[in-house]
Amino acid sequence: MLCRTASDLFWMGRAVERAEAMARLLDLARRLSALPSLRDDSGAHKAWTVPLLATGSLPSGMAVRSLRREDILHQCVLDRENPGSVISCLQMARDAARNQRSVVPTEVHASLQSMLSRIGNLNSRSWHQSALGQTILDIQTFSDMFRGVGFATMLRNESWHFMRLGTFFERADASIRLWSTQADPDFDWLESESDGPNAAFHRVALLESASALMPLRRLRGEANLDGVTEMLLRRIDFPRSASYCLFEASRHLQALQVDASEPVSRALGKAQAGVSYADAGHSSKAMFAFGAARLADIAGAQQALSQRFFVANLSDRRMQVANSSFPQLKAA
Repeated sequence: MLCRTASDLFWMGRAVERAEAMARLLDLARRLSALPSLRDDSGAHKAWTVPLLATGSLPSGMAVRSLRREDILHQCVLDRENPGSVISCLQMARDAARNQRSVVPTEVHASLQSMLSRIGNLNSRSWHQSALGQTILDIQTFSDMFRGVGFATMLRNESWHFMRLGTFFERADASIRLWSTQADPDFDWLESESDGPNAAFHRVALLESASALMPLRRLRGEANLDGVTEMLLRRIDFPRSASYCLFEASRHLQALQVDASEPVSRALGKAQAGVSYADAGHSSKAMFAFGAARLADIAGAQQALSQRFFVANLSDRRMQVANSSFPQLKAA
């Protein structure tokens, strides 16, 4: 397979998953904004900054306090200059699918084009709670449909494996970022009462945003620090846990006939071992450092993958997304 084709398919899968990840972070922010102790202007503002802080999407030189709720929603969903926004991710996925029309089924390309048009017609300044909730649901539904259409129409060849690699790399990254919101130093209301009602509400909202609360309850687990860590990082049988995602990424890498001794296999194994076995700690400082280290491991594995397969020059948009800086990585 041509390296440009492999790169397009990898980033198509990763971009769609990143759009869904942003929707889940917005869902978390929407739930946190309903917390009684955060209903004043200052508290609500802190809740709505969760997606920007978790993804490093703040505009250069702009302070969090200077952004209104409408500005934040625009940055997260409709800002074409933000490589982490929903519309930028969908645009990149659509462009990648269009570049590879010979290997991407028409149904996959059509679903991307349809969703991109729907998002482009939205107006963040008219969003209220229920309208935003419907937009979040629409993005998640589209992501499910995209994966389903791909599953039903794509050959199980190299194209499939590269697309799924992108999906699982991004989902592992997103689960760690979601988990790390518990320990973000910008949330002093969490750090000062890690066992208080605010932190407990945050954990429940976080699990609901990750579709993990019901599975945890079925396992008779508790929504405490250990329960959240188990579901989002370590359970090998939960499809949104980082450990599951990295295991699946390793499986797809093996299908591409990559030897276990190659740098990309070793880097991916290091990332999987980190989320599965390293001690995450219970203090905010230890948890934030753990999240930063795990994100750095995934970034290292993706860099090794790029060096192994993607030797062609990336487009400006894809390079911007690939090299986008995140606060957790800087903290490491």
